[in-house]
Order: sequence, then C-alpha cells, then structure tokens
Amino acid sequence: MSKVTLRWPVIVLILAFQSFCLLRHDLGHGAGYGHSYIYNATWLLDFNNTLAQGHFPPRWLHGAWTGLGAPSFYYYPPLAFYVAAFVRYAFGTIDYPLILAWATYLMVLGSGLSMFAWLRTRTGDAWALIGALIYVAAPYHLVSFYVRAAIGETAAYMTLPLFALCLERAAKSWNWVPGLALSAAALVMSHLLIAMLVFISIAPAFAAYLLLDAPPEKRRGVFLRCAAGAALGLILSASYLGPAMLMQKMALLRVMWGNDADPYKWALMHPAMWPSKPYSTSLALMAYGLAGAALGAIIGVAGRKMTSTQREVLAWSIGVLIAFALYAMPWVWRGVTGLALSKVQFPYRLLLGMEFAAITAVVLAFAHGRRRVPLAALVLIATIPLGYGLALQKPAIDFHLAQVGDSISPEAASHIACRLVPEEHLPAAFGGGPRYAADKYCMTQYDMPLAEAENDGARVTAANLFPDGSVAMAVEATRPTRIVLRKHYFPTWEIGFVQKGPDRAMATQPAGPEALLSFVAEPGAHTYRALIVRSSLEKVCDALTLAGLVFCLAWLGLSARRRLLSRSGRDDLLGRLRAFIGA
Repeated sequence: MSKVTLRWPVIVLILAFQSFCLLRHDLGHGAGYGHSYIYNATWLLDFNNTLAQGHFPPRWLHGAWTGLGAPSFYYYPPLAFYVAAFVRYAFGTIDYPLILAWATYLMVLGSGLSMFAWLRTRTGDAWALIGALIYVAAPYHLVSFYVRAAIGETAAYMTLPLFALCLERAAKSWNWVPGLALSAAALVMSHLLIAMLVFISIAPAFAAYLLLDAPPEKRRGVFLRCAAGAALGLILSASYLGPAMLMQKMALLRVMWGNDADPYKWALMHPAMWPSKPYSTSLALMAYGLAGAALGAIIGVAGRKMTSTQREVLAWSIGVLIAFALYAMPWVWRGVTGLALSKVQFPYRLLLGMEFAAITAVVLAFAHGRRRVPLAALVLIATIPLGYGLALQKPAIDFHLAQVGDSISPEAASHIACRLVPEEHLPAAFGGGPRYAADKYCMTQYDMPLAEAENDGARVTAANLFPDGSVAMAVEATRPTRIVLRKHYFPTWEIGFVQKGPDRAMATQPAGPEALLSFVAEPGAHTYRALIVRSSLEKVCDALTLAGLVFCLAWLGLSARRRLLSRSGRDDLLGRLRAFIGA
C-alpha cells in the first residue's frame, strides 16, 4: 500500500465527500443544537459586526447582552471565528446557522487534509488516506461538532497535524522554523486549553523522540530549532495570548471553575464522582479505547532492533499513555500542578490529542510494524470501548440532527437575538442586583437610557451611539456628578472630555452591583465620548505579533530565495522562477 500514489485533487474530493456525508444535514438546514450553539451564534454575529466596525483584532463585543457589551475575545480563541467570518463574506447574506455549518465543514475538511499531509511522507498515500478518514470520523471529533458544538476544538483538530508536521520538519531544517511558529500559534489561537494539554502530553513525547533519534552531533541543532520555533510561536500568538493570560482578573472568569467544571471530579480513577453521566462515562470509555490502541501499537513494533519509524510509533504511543495518565489521576488537578491544570475544566479535552497520536501510532505501526495480526486484533479490541462510548452519545447526536439549533426551545432564538454570552465575561466587579436577577440571560430589565446622571446634580441632554460602538454625551452639570452608561465596565473603556486638541481622559469605574461604566462629569456644559481603546498591554502584544509576522515572512522569503538560487544555474530571475515552479 505504501507504493500507491494519489494526487491531491483525488484526496480533496474523497475527504470533501466524507465531510459532506457527516455534515449534510447541517449544510442543508443549518447547524443543529450542541452545548455551545447559542454562544457560537452570538459570537459569530458580534465577531463579524466588530470586524465590520473596523476593530481589529476583535476583542470587545459591543452588541453582547442587548448592547451592554462583553470582553469575549479578550479570552476566547478567535481562529474558528475568522473561518466563520470568511464564510460570511464569501457566501454573502446567509443566516448564522448555515454560517456555523459551513465553517465547521471547512474545518472538518481541513482536519482531514492536514492529517493526510502529516502522514503521507511516513506511510505513503494509501495509509495516509486511511488515517485521515479515521481522524475525521474519530469518536471525540464527532462529539466535538455534533454534541458539544465546540467550534474551537474543531479548529484545533485542523491545526494539530500541521503543528506536528512542522515540528518534525523544523527538527531537520531551519527553513521550517517559521512554519513551526505559525502552526504553534494557530493551535493556540484555535483553543488555548487544548494547546496547553498537547504541550504537556503528546508534544513532549514526540519532541523527545526527535531529539534522541538524531545523531548525537546534531542534537544541539534539533533542540535549538525546536526551541526557536516555540519561542517565535509564542510571539506570533501574543496578540491573543497576552490579554487572555494577563487580563483574567478584569472579568468574572472565576465562575468558570469549580462544581461540574472541576477536573478533579472527571478523573478516571474516581468514577463515583463523575458528573453528567452517561456523558462522562462515554468519554471515559473513549479514553480507555485510545489507550488500548496505543498499547496495541507498541506491541506491533516492539523489538530489540527498531527502525526510526518504529521508535516514532513508540513515542506517539507513550504520548497517548501520558495523556491517559493525566486524565486518570485526580491529584494532578489539585495542589501545585492544579494551579495551572485546573483551568482546563474538563480533562476529557485530552481526548483530542490522544486521538491524533493514537491514529498516528496505529497507522505507522500497520505501515512499518512487524506484527500486524496481533496489532489488528488489539486495535479491534480497542474499538469496543470506543464504539460503546460513541453509542452512548447517539441520543445527543440524533437530537443535533433532528433540527436547527434555534428550534430547540422558544428561548434559543431570543437568547441569540439579545446576544447572550457566558456569565464569566461579566465585569470582575459584577455583583448581580435586582435588574440582573429579573432576567439573567438577556438583561432586558436594564431599562435605562444610554447615559444618565446618578442624581440631580447633572442631566444628560443628548447621548448617541455611533457605528463603531462609541458613545457621545452632552452633559450639563451644576456640580461634579457621576454619569452612568448602559455599558458594562471594562478597564479598556476610555471616557474623553471633548476639547480642542486631544480629548482629556476621565477616570472610569464600575457603578452599582451591575458594574456599569461610569465617570464623574465636571460642572458646566460639556461633551464626553466613551470608546473602547487598546490597553498598553494590547499594544505591546499586537506589536509583538506584527513583528513576528514580518520576521517570519522575511525568513520565508530568504529561504525561498536560497531555494531558487540552488535549483537554477542561471542568473536571470525568469530562469529561477521556472526552476522553482518546475521543481
């Protein structure tokens, strides 16, 4: 099978057809319901609106909660929503369920194509295609887009094989360091928590293999290239990663952790504590099945003398077992290690990396192993818990396929219309209050003007909302008086005292239990303007990302130039281009 050659158009058609078969209901009718469907729809609509308002990168969503606003994309990874924005502008005026469906389709197809690209150089086209087909239809992959509607995880399925490919190439050549950096940044911007789990489980196992498999005299270069790619990847992702990591205290993110989102309760060694059964049971069975497949791959290649590819099978299998151990052990989610790992919320997110590594190991073992019959038997046994785990999700999958997400309840469409986002994106100072208690979802009880004075010391004579989300107010005050806006407070709001020259910045602070944006107006008749601005941290992080992109482009340009020169003996540019194209 390793000698079979398949052209890219054939691969694209096969994987596009498979992806279409899996998502044909959604592509025809719109995305069905999943756990995050309402948030996905809200974020998609407001993300596109924020781009249209001229804000890049989009971070603050002005439309959230009927215009109160939310800092969703200071924290949530944006890559999947850039794909959705592409679908929106490519297809024109289609509704959000179809945008979600087609964005998911592109990412599912992309996951298959990237998996094929990753496997083909190590197994041949036929085995690579088999691996890609399995990867697209892997149990947790199906759960991600059918049941969980985890659009960020779907993006991570697409970027993870590219990261592995670039890591392997960068270990051998400096020319691939920019590719490693770009793919690492893409993985982080797909799903930060998935990236963190990959970086502590399967990635170290593969990186150790790359280092130890190299000749001793070349190991220093392997280490330096991989380290350079990782460092440059952090720089490229700084625009998202910096605010996401360093501005967490500015929102109510603490409500994300604890209760059923405590990873300690999901540990495989504590089945009595598992919440949300049989959902948790289903995912645990998948973990056992993937660990079994990894053990089968080890048995399939084990021996005294192993080839480089067989040692790679061992590395990927060990990566699966490391991830399985993290999922199984409860104590790693508490104590010192839990300070970071507890932010994962759900350890079953390890399944994404486990599926990728297990499929890689098994396909490589079949292509290059010595014991295919025992391997096939063990993999067949491993499919039993995998299949049973997926079968437990069948009611949820059938529910997804039964209707468009909006139709699950009368409230769903109204929650999307009012732009409901997760409560962890409320201001850090938020304390509830009677208006919030009356309607926690759409906050319709915030029946107040766009801006109003806190007492009779001032009055707002005019207040206008501009297309870019900013607010202008005319205020007449007899004494210093607090003005409260119908906007959630966030430190990146800036209130400017309009005057000749640059506006003078006014101090802002949260007002009341709802933590609304406020400032103290000065005596007299004055005009003020409120707008979201980039903080100093954002400016630094955006500059780092831009500098990293320029550096990567320059590096790639120099690499291409060297390649052109090395493949053509002629000095004229046309000759070099012809040689490059014909290569």
